[in-house]
Amino acid sequence: MSGVAVGWTPREEPLAPLAAAAWGAASRAMAERLLDLPDATLARLSGVGGAGVIVVLGEAADLPWVDGVSYLGRDAEAPSLLLPTNARPSVPAALFARALARRFPKIAPPFAVLAPEARVVSCAGALSLSRGRIERWRGGAP
Repeated sequence: MSGVAVGWTPREEPLAPLAAAAWGAASRAMAERLLDLPDATLARLSGVGGAGVIVVLGEAADLPWVDGVSYLGRDAEAPSLLLPTNARPSVPAALFARALARRFPKIAPPFAVLAPEARVVSCAGALSLSRGRIERWRGGAP
C-alpha cells in the first residue's frame, strides 16, 4: 500500500480551539501546568494520555498553555478530526479523515492529529481530568 504525503499550510481563519496537545518535554510541562489549575477548571477538562503525549479537551478559556503546546480545533469538513488551529492539511480535510479512519481501523475517532509529530491520538476514551490521573500519567511518562 502506498501513501500520499500530507503537508500542512497556514489557515486563513484559525479554528476555534477545542483541545491542547503536547508531546515530549512539553507534555511533562503540561502535566505540571494542569496540576496547578484550580479544581473548578480541572473539573471542566477531559483528556487522554499516552507515551509522551497528552491531549486535553475543553473550552478554549480553560485549555492550558505551556511552551510547545499545539491547539487543535474541529474543521467542519472533517468533524472526526481535531486539527491544528493554525494549519490545514494539504489534501481535502474530509479525504484526510477517511484515510485516517482506514489507516487506523481499530481506534475510534475523534482523532487528534499532531501534525509536527505525524502522530494520531484517539480521543474517544477521554476521561475527566483529576489530579490522581495526572499524577499517574506523570509517574509513567517517559
